[in-house]
Amino acid sequence: MDRGRAGPQGRSLPRRLRILTLAAVALAAIEPAAANPAGAIHWKRLGGSGVAAGFAGEAGSPAAAAWFSPDGGQLFATLQGGRHWASDDLGVTWKPAEPNLVEAAAATDAASGAWEPSVVRNPFRAGVAYALGEHLFRSDDGGGEWTNLTSVGGASLIGRWQAALAVSPRDPSLIVVANSRGLWKSHDEGVTWSSLNATLPNFPAARFAPIRPASPPTLSSPRLGALELLRTSAGPIWRATGRPGASPEALPPDDLARSSLHAGLLPAGYAVSHRVWRDGQPISGDLTDCAEGTGCSSRSITAFAASGRLWAGTSNGRIWVSDDEGGSWRLSWTDPRGEAVASLWTDPALPLTALATAGGRVLRSTNGGASWLDISADLPRAAWTAVRGHPAAGAVYVGGPTGVYFSRADLEIPGPAGVWAPIHGDMPAGGATDLAIDTSRGRLYALVPGFGVYWTRTPQAERALRVLSAADLTERPVAPGSLLTVIGASAVSAKAGGHPAPILDRDPGRTQLQVPFAIGGRFVRLQLTEPGAVRTVEMAVEEVSPAIFVVAGEPLVLDAGTGALIGWSRPAPPGGTVLVMATGLGKVAPPWPAGVAAPDSDPPRPVARVEATFDGLPANVLATHLAPGFAGMYVVEIAIPHHAKPGMTQLAIRADDRASNAVSLVVGR
Repeated sequence: MDRGRAGPQGRSLPRRLRILTLAAVALAAIEPAAANPAGAIHWKRLGGSGVAAGFAGEAGSPAAAAWFSPDGGQLFATLQGGRHWASDDLGVTWKPAEPNLVEAAAATDAASGAWEPSVVRNPFRAGVAYALGEHLFRSDDGGGEWTNLTSVGGASLIGRWQAALAVSPRDPSLIVVANSRGLWKSHDEGVTWSSLNATLPNFPAARFAPIRPASPPTLSSPRLGALELLRTSAGPIWRATGRPGASPEALPPDDLARSSLHAGLLPAGYAVSHRVWRDGQPISGDLTDCAEGTGCSSRSITAFAASGRLWAGTSNGRIWVSDDEGGSWRLSWTDPRGEAVASLWTDPALPLTALATAGGRVLRSTNGGASWLDISADLPRAAWTAVRGHPAAGAVYVGGPTGVYFSRADLEIPGPAGVWAPIHGDMPAGGATDLAIDTSRGRLYALVPGFGVYWTRTPQAERALRVLSAADLTERPVAPGSLLTVIGASAVSAKAGGHPAPILDRDPGRTQLQVPFAIGGRFVRLQLTEPGAVRTVEMAVEEVSPAIFVVAGEPLVLDAGTGALIGWSRPAPPGGTVLVMATGLGKVAPPWPAGVAAPDSDPPRPVARVEATFDGLPANVLATHLAPGFAGMYVVEIAIPHHAKPGMTQLAIRADDRASNAVSLVVGR
C-alpha cells in the first residue's frame, strides 16, 4: 500500500527511458488511426493457423493425410475439403500443392507400402511399425510388443484419432502424423513431438464472440452441447461424447426422435438445433416448422443476434423475432427463394435495427423487424456469411468467399442503399467467414478460412468520434489529470468542464490531451475545437480511473535499475523492483497544473491510496508519483514478491479500490 511515500526525492527516469516512454505513448495513441499509404488496404495477421490447446504445440483442424515426396524434399498434407498443401522446409512455410505433384507423391508412397489404413511400417528400418488409432503406437519387433507414443496420463500429446503417418526418406527417425488436431512432427520416432500447425492453413472452424469496446474478439464454436447423433438400424440416437454434464435429456423429446441437419458431417460433440437455447434450455419452439413427417433433413437455426430483443435466422430463409426474451416469437421475414439466413447483427444501443444476410443479399430493418429493405445494391452476388454494422461511422460491412465489402448506410432511419466498395486488399485468398468490429480502436477483424484471424483499420472510422484512455485505448471514466486519446478529431484547443485541457499532441484525425486536475462532478463535457468546427462529448467522471500503459500488446513495465522493458528476453526477477507506467490516478499533492511536465526533484504524488497485485496476491508498492519529465503519467514502483512463480503472471494496480486493466508480466527465476 502507498499513500505517496517517495522519500525526499522521487525516482528520476533515465533520459533514454524518457525517450522510450514518450515513443511508447505516441505509438499507443497513433496506432488505431494510422493510415495506409495511398489508401491501400493492408491486413495484419493477429492469430495464426494453430490454436494453443494444451498439446505439444499449436493445434489445428483435422488433417486427412501426410506424405513425403520420393526424395524426401517435400512434405505434403491433405486437409478438410480435400485441400492439398506442400512444404519445402518441413512445415515452416506452406504453399498450395500442384495436382500433378500430389498424384505422383501419393502414388509413389502407396506403392512403397509406407501408408496403410491402420498400420504403417517404416520401410527404412526392419521390424519398426506404427499403429494408428485413438493414440499412436510403435513396435520395434514387427508387431510383437507395442508402445503408446502419445498418451500421457490418459491425455494425448498431439490429439486423438491418427489418420495417417509418413516416414521421411531422408531420415528414418523423422515421422509426420496427420490426425484430428492437425499435423505433428517427431525427429526421434515418436519420443518427442512438435506442431506443424502454426503456419499450416488449417485454422479450426469458428465464429467471433461478441466483444466489448477496445477488446480483441474471442473465438467461439457453434457447439450447442457435447452430444452427437448416431444413425442406427433402430433409428437416430443421440449420445453424450464424454464432456462433463452432457446429457441427451437436455434435448426436447421431439428433437430426440428425429434426425438433424448433416449430422453425419458434424464433428463429435456438435449438434444442430431447431430452437434457440439459453443456459442449456430451449427458449423457443421449433422455428423451422420441422414437425414429424415433414422431412427435417435440411433445416436448422443458422444465425442469432440479441439486443433489446432476440433475432433468429433459419436455414429455410426465415427471420424470427422475440420481443420478450424468448417467451414468444413472431415470423419477421421469409426469403422467397428459401435461401439460408447466414448472419444477423444488431446493437443494444439500436434495439429496433438489425442487419441480415441471406443468399447474396444484405437486408436492413429499422423498425424491430416489421419490415426489411434489401440494401445489396451493386454488391457482387455471393454467399455472404457475415454482416456487421458500425452505427457511429454510418457503415455496413459484409464478408464472404469473395472478400470483404463495406457501404455507407444510416442504421437508425430508413434510407436508400449505398455503393459497396471492396476492402479485402491483401487478405489471403478464400475471403472471410466472420467479421467483428472494435469500435474504440477502429479495427475490423476477419476470420479467413484456414489462415487465421486478421485485422485492418476500419474504413469510415475517422467519422466516429471516440474518447479513449491513452494508456490502453479503452473507453473508461476520466479522472482528474487523466491522459486521453481522441480518435476522429484533430483539435487545436480543448476544454473539460470549462477548464482548459492542454493538447499534448495531434495528427490528422487524432488528438492527445490531458484532463485538467480541477474537474469534478459525475459528468464533464469535453469541448474540442477544430478548424471550422466545435465538437462536444459527455464523459463520466471518477475520482480515480487507473490504467496501465500497453503498447503493441505489451505492458509498459520497466526494470527500476536499468530502465529496460520487462519481457521474455528480460524477465523481472523475484524480489526485484519494477516501474509501472500508468495514468488516471487522480489528483496529486502538492497540486500540479495539467499539461506541464513533472519536475525531476520531488514530483507530486497521488492523493489516492495505490495498491498492486501479482496473480491476485498483494505486492508492496514502494512509491507512486508523477513521472518526471512527463505530463499526465504516473510511475508506480513495485517490489516483486520473492515467492512469485516464474513465468507469466497477471499484474494490476488499484487506486482507492478502483482496479486498473490487468497486464501480463514475465517473471524469471
